[in-house]
Amino acid sequence: MIPVMNQTKRLTIVMVVLGASATTPALSVDASWKKHKPIGPSVGDAPLVLQAWRAADNRSTCAPLMFRSIRGAGPGARPRIAYFGGGWGIAYDLPGVRSAFGVAGAGISVEDRLIDLWTNKVRWNDGSWAGYGLEGGHGPGYLAYMKVAGQRCLYNVWSHVGEAKLRSLLKQLVLVETT
Repeated sequence: MIPVMNQTKRLTIVMVVLGASATTPALSVDASWKKHKPIGPSVGDAPLVLQAWRAADNRSTCAPLMFRSIRGAGPGARPRIAYFGGGWGIAYDLPGVRSAFGVAGAGISVEDRLIDLWTNKVRWNDGSWAGYGLEGGHGPGYLAYMKVAGQRCLYNVWSHVGEAKLRSLLKQLVLVETT
């Protein structure tokens, strides 16, 4: 069972950069969480994601997501549960880099104004969208606040491996079966 998530087949991403025109061409791509079937509860990092999600206060409003693949993240990426006050999170540590990247369903309700604060935007045609940029405005890491259609929590996706990695991670998100 997947809580509160609508299922559609296609999505459109529009990248809006500060100063870009409203006619910036849209890229049509399939969203991983729409294109791929949900990951089974015993596949890959799903057991750890579900352990974190089941302990979260927001599990009825914040479906568990994980990365379909972390290939290319670097050798030795190790997942662990990360604290997200009332929510759930999975952080990946690399040798010498704690919390190099990860995904979380934060323990707060999603508000469009929080996403809109970011300079860079990604919009999907199902109503999902994300805003991202340098953490704290100066980095060195990148952070995305994300609203997923049908969910009521604020998702966080982050990367201390660079902006390209963050954008790649956003394309790797997939639902996790909860039963």
